[in-house]
Formats: sequence, C-alpha cells, structure tokens
Amino acid sequence: MTDTIFTTIRGSRLYGLSHDASDTDIYEVTTSLRARARQTFDTETRIDKVSVGFDTFLIRVHEGSHQALEALFSPYKVWNPEYEYLRPLIESYRVCGPSVFAKYERTIKTLCYGDKKRRQHAVRLWFNLLDLRKCGRFDPGMSLNQIAQLEYLARHYEGVELARVLGVS
Repeated sequence: MTDTIFTTIRGSRLYGLSHDASDTDIYEVTTSLRARARQTFDTETRIDKVSVGFDTFLIRVHEGSHQALEALFSPYKVWNPEYEYLRPLIESYRVCGPSVFAKYERTIKTLCYGDKKRRQHAVRLWFNLLDLRKCGRFDPGMSLNQIAQLEYLARHYEGVELARVLGVS
C-alpha cells in the first residue's frame, strides 16, 4: 500500500502567476519505491498531479530538479499526520553545491531561447538560483516586484540577450 507523505500545489498557483484559465498543479510525495514519477491529468477537475516516491524525491532534490526543489520549499505543503515526523527533516533542508547551481544555470539558459512563457520561467528560476546561492533555500512564490521584473525581462529580452542579463551566458 502506498501512502501520501505530503502534497503541495505547484506551477503557476505556487509561483503567483495563475489566471482564470490556469489548471491546478499538484506535487505528491509518497511512500512508493518506484523509480519514476507518475503524472496524471483529470480533464473534469483540471488537476495535473505528479506523484513521486520519497526516495526518488530526495534524489531529485540532490540533483537540483527545480520541480522537486519547489515542492521541498513550498510553504503550502499538506502533511499526512502519519508522516509528520519527517517534517523537521524536510523543513530544515538546505541545497547547495556547484552541480545544483550548474543544473539551474543550464536550465535557465535553455529557457532563455523559448517563447515568452519559457522566458518567464527562466527569470523565475534565476530568482530562485540567487536565493539558493545565498542561503540554500528559496521561496517559490514571487513578490509583486519580482513578477513585474519577470514580465519586463521576458517581454524585452530573449535568447543570448536574456542569458547575458541573467548572467548565465
């Protein structure tokens, strides 16, 4: 039997970028020992859920997966009471190291060359990387000032120019 350890919102609702047409993205960490994440989408409720086992979740955190790190640092986690004892471990995590930073930089650089939505993700991940470098954590939600900066940069820069502005060229 597989239990849920915690769930959290992810995607635009977590970042503060949702709009009326946004679906609801959920990240679920379970007791499953399967190696791969499982993604489901319910067309009726518009819920897009990614479910991952705890061991795989921790591996992805240490590899610098931005989706796993966003779930790790989400302030909206809902804990299964049976696994509440894991909360201090999860809440105290700090992630740092050159391999994590390098993965973020590669991802940011790749997203700089996409459409406006991808460029917005590049800027959002850049904000997260700045905080990761400073303290090993970040808040995946964005302030109104950050959202304004994100909109400006994604609208006025792309490709090599955006990568240069973000310092990942």
